[in-house]
Amino acid sequence: MLGYLLRTAPVVLRAARRPHPQLISVLERVVRPWELDLNRHMNQAVYAQVMELGRLDWALRSHAWRRWKAGRAHAVVAEQRIVYRRELTLGARYTIDTRARAVEGRLLALRSYMIIDGRVHARGDAKLIFVGDDGVLAGPAVEALCEGLYPAPLAVEDWRVRD
Repeated sequence: MLGYLLRTAPVVLRAARRPHPQLISVLERVVRPWELDLNRHMNQAVYAQVMELGRLDWALRSHAWRRWKAGRAHAVVAEQRIVYRRELTLGARYTIDTRARAVEGRLLALRSYMIIDGRVHARGDAKLIFVGDDGVLAGPAVEALCEGLYPAPLAVEDWRVRD
């Protein structure tokens, strides 16, 4: 629990300083020694942890979190998939780009990329389900909660970011 709070507190504090909504989260990070596995690459579980930071930052910066709380709904990760393309090693400086993609039925789909110098090292897709006072929200209610939260997708081709 303490580790989670130490990871998320800086993200929450930085996002709180942004008064105007931003539909794209871009976090700059560095691979730390405690994030490595025995092969001296970022541990697979850490990819999921840092992508969660991107989702949290996105939800706060886009003001989606405020909207969801006002609608008495909270988001829960229902599905997550990570594709590992290239390794991340100690001291590597990388960017996490996170954006909402669409509502798929009752789920909000988000995509995160971990990028170094325009090269995608990992892609993470997460789908959030919304729970309200009476249980899981139906598709139309999710669409209403998430309306206007979708920016243009990041242009990625052959695991490289295109301008």
